[in-house]
Amino acid sequence: MLSNVFAGSLAALVTLTDALSYGALIFSGPELAPHLAAGLRTTLIAAWVLVLVSALGSSFRFGIAGPNSNAVAILALMAGGVGAQLVRDGASGAEVLSTVLVLLAGSALGVGLIVFVIGAMRYGHLVRFIPYPLAAGFLGGTGFLILTGGLRVLTGQASGLASLAALKDLPQSSILTAALVSTVPILLRRYERHHIVMPAVIVAGTGVFHLAFWRTGGSFESARAGGLVFDLTSGRAIPSIPVFTDVKWEAILPEWQHLLAMALVVVIAILLNATGLELATQHDVDFDRELRINGIGNVVSGVLGGTVGYLSIARSLLNYKAGALSRMAGIFSALVCVAVSIFLLPLLGLVPRPVLAGLLIFSGLSLLVECVYETFFRLPLLEYGVIVAILGLIIFQGLLTGVAFGLVAASVFFVYSYSKAGCVKHTFAVGTHFSNKDRALPEVALLRQRGVAARALVLQGYLFFGTASVVVETCRKILSGGGVKYLLLDFRMVQGLDSSAVWSFRKLEQICERFETRLLFSGLPDPVQKSLQVAQFLPRPSLETFPDLDHGFEWLEDRLLAENRLSVSPDSDRRTVEELLAAHLTPEQSRILLQSCEIQEFGPGEPLFRRGDPGGALYFVERGSLSVFIHVGDGHLKRLRTCTRGTVVGEMAIYTRQPRSADVVSDGASRVRKLTTESLSRLEAEHPDVAHSFHRFVVKLLSARLVSANDEIRSLL
Repeated sequence: MLSNVFAGSLAALVTLTDALSYGALIFSGPELAPHLAAGLRTTLIAAWVLVLVSALGSSFRFGIAGPNSNAVAILALMAGGVGAQLVRDGASGAEVLSTVLVLLAGSALGVGLIVFVIGAMRYGHLVRFIPYPLAAGFLGGTGFLILTGGLRVLTGQASGLASLAALKDLPQSSILTAALVSTVPILLRRYERHHIVMPAVIVAGTGVFHLAFWRTGGSFESARAGGLVFDLTSGRAIPSIPVFTDVKWEAILPEWQHLLAMALVVVIAILLNATGLELATQHDVDFDRELRINGIGNVVSGVLGGTVGYLSIARSLLNYKAGALSRMAGIFSALVCVAVSIFLLPLLGLVPRPVLAGLLIFSGLSLLVECVYETFFRLPLLEYGVIVAILGLIIFQGLLTGVAFGLVAASVFFVYSYSKAGCVKHTFAVGTHFSNKDRALPEVALLRQRGVAARALVLQGYLFFGTASVVVETCRKILSGGGVKYLLLDFRMVQGLDSSAVWSFRKLEQICERFETRLLFSGLPDPVQKSLQVAQFLPRPSLETFPDLDHGFEWLEDRLLAENRLSVSPDSDRRTVEELLAAHLTPEQSRILLQSCEIQEFGPGEPLFRRGDPGGALYFVERGSLSVFIHVGDGHLKRLRTCTRGTVVGEMAIYTRQPRSADVVSDGASRVRKLTTESLSRLEAEHPDVAHSFHRFVVKLLSARLVSANDEIRSLL
């Protein structure tokens, strides 16, 4: 319990101080400075609301949320721009304050709803696909805005250049304090990441300022009069209802673009912070849950008049390393924030403006060092150039321009990366890749010889204009080599396609007609099939489709064999068991072997055996066909092999005597000869020459299947 109290107290100290600094940043412009006390209350409300919601529902039991620098940098732009516009239009102070308060609360409400919906729909994982250069550019740009905002808070000047020029007029105590708070954590962080560093810096900075100011003859009252400390002797950080009649809605509505940009930055920041906490503490994170909780927290904050905030990696790690054992640490931290904000607000007036400015400068410098300096040594030059470009555009052209460029850059990176991944996973020919239908050796030999006439491409990923064009060009090269009569495209690994991909397939169909090649599709997932149907590409008589690649290859094999006048129908197949054995046994040996077998007949769908049944027998197929199915999960079956007339099934079990590993089912009316281990033992005793020839036959059969499997594996490499 004591460790939770200690950890929660430290987290509350840093959270409250950060909330003050962010409030000072938002209300740092000359138009909003007169309303600073009201502005500070909005960030303090957000502090205790978000800390409490996060403590109750975050994936991290030690998670601490609250106002954060990235979102506050955008809020400061929005509030400053709206305030300046209202002052230019001659609005009163009450109208300026009410409009800005509604803007801040509405931003929290809007961002909260967006973030919550993303989490509720479980789309959080999609954020992980945002390229790191894009995220680093955004965060680096907000770091610059925070840095310049810290200078504004320190000097009271509106622009960055004016802030730098005004530094010479500040008291030495202010400059010393701000330098101490902004640089010491960065220097110490390179050597020691102890949880006590930030609380100690805040307390030390406050002490240094008051001591230095006192040594120069100043007093607390004179510091308050000079704006170096805040006057928080009146009022409490409690929800208040703005005067809606004073709100200038026409000034708020144009800020929707900044709102969307802020929502994007908030989602990215939540992802990065949650991932960082996951790695630092080895606690699993549910990213969608974090989005929902942070969304709820922002909605509540907006309803109560607070600002935007989200999960903080620095404060959460502080809470964790200080000894937080349960959610009680976060709950206690929220209670401390509530107590100070409502009942002990004057205590926060002891924290001087230079300390708050130093915290902002530290936050801005940290983001710039992490996202701009350190990435130089970790990223390729092209990706680093995107970060610098986004940062430069935010500095010189504004946040929205930088965000727009970043989104375009993300799209380009996506297309470039996706094109490198390759949309054609495998390329097969019937001569090297066979269906799961057992065939006679003469048929296999013919397919190996003529199989180049039938080619297949296994596609993968999402198909759009760029990747589908690659498919078309790959097919064109295959067809231009000549001799290809059938071209099969397998879509089992395709996640989806857009309308531009359909146009590419229309072009491919025309190319196939030019080369007199039959185009075939297999393994169409439902979304892909629906897209092709909506585009009126399917169905069409000239384009055959198959449920999977296996059935497609079986169809191709049947056509090639039929074209070469080899029968492929099970009912008219001239191959017999005697012919199967003729190459390995004499007619007399075959007669003795088959007389040792038991004749069995099966109807359509009737099983010879099921998975798990005892082994100990093999079957010669005399009539009809049998299919071998394996279980692939969720109760689904996959055809492993089809055994037609004159083939063997179940041969492994006669040697291993292990339980059956698959189901064998009759496709229609079938007749088999069953050879059991007992019958084989009698053959070995009474006719050893027959048994010896039979064993050699099985070895050659298994060897042939192994050779085919090796050829197939090589074609996949």
